[in-house]
Amino acid sequence: MSGPYSIVVVTWQSAGHLAALVESMNHRLAERPELLVVDNDSDDDPEVAARGWEGELRFLRLAENRGYGAAANVGVREAQGDAVVLLNPDTELLDSGLGALARFALERRALAGPRLRNADGSPQPSASGPPVGIWPWIGAVVPGRVQPGALLAGTEAWRLDRLTRVASLTGACVAGPRAVLRELGPFDPAIEMFGEDLDLCLRAARAGVPSYFHPTACEVMHHGGASAAVRWAGGADSVVALTRRAVLRRTFGERRERAAWLAQRLNLRLRVTAKRALRRDASRDAAALRAAVSARPVPDLPPPPSPQSPPA
Repeated sequence: MSGPYSIVVVTWQSAGHLAALVESMNHRLAERPELLVVDNDSDDDPEVAARGWEGELRFLRLAENRGYGAAANVGVREAQGDAVVLLNPDTELLDSGLGALARFALERRALAGPRLRNADGSPQPSASGPPVGIWPWIGAVVPGRVQPGALLAGTEAWRLDRLTRVASLTGACVAGPRAVLRELGPFDPAIEMFGEDLDLCLRAARAGVPSYFHPTACEVMHHGGASAAVRWAGGADSVVALTRRAVLRRTFGERRERAAWLAQRLNLRLRVTAKRALRRDASRDAAALRAAVSARPVPDLPPPPSPQSPPA
């Protein structure tokens, strides 16, 4: 085994971003964990970028684009570290704390996510409270910027500066024990992209595996949308909205999912109205609102993968 944790990165038409990630890993990580790059049949030669890693590298090229979740599952199955950190190729490390995040996940037998930042340094939404029930409605009518910490933990936990147990994490950077991830799948291969992280956290919770937002362990820059911009050139908002609805409906049933969908629409509508009143750019929220309103009919997902017995 190369070390206490492995890093798994799935690529598709993202060699340029991968090169920047590898450079940040070389610069930030004194330890040299095993890196597994699983490529979904790209034609931009990501192996050249991957070869820049100064530690142990395993490059796995798939014969076809199998989607993010299925490719990530290949990497997790092949990983040798006691913990695995799943990283998007369009991320960059901002400090040396990735190992601390992996060790925390291993010690707690949990999923763990760091603070994510946009390229301009602003915090990125990356950890959320319960996606159904009363919390989406609280988040819809009370702006996160004015919520006390007790409410934020159930709505927009990514705004907090402390370790917080959450309902879901953004998949751009998630750490977990290798054995736990293998038991969970980790991802449902029926979900090509978007929503697979929400689904993973919800299935993990049902299996007794908690999720934690750990902003003091490390910080990671996430550019976002690198592969999605190629896959869905017209915009991915509608795919995001439909997949999220499908995941919630499969997990909680139609009634609770529909209520959560209505709360999300209200949240976006109020944000658009407020930003326009303040003469701020509301284009992103307006696009998300249009996608949320039109997110129907909800596609049916097959039954989720059953937890597997850990390998001997």
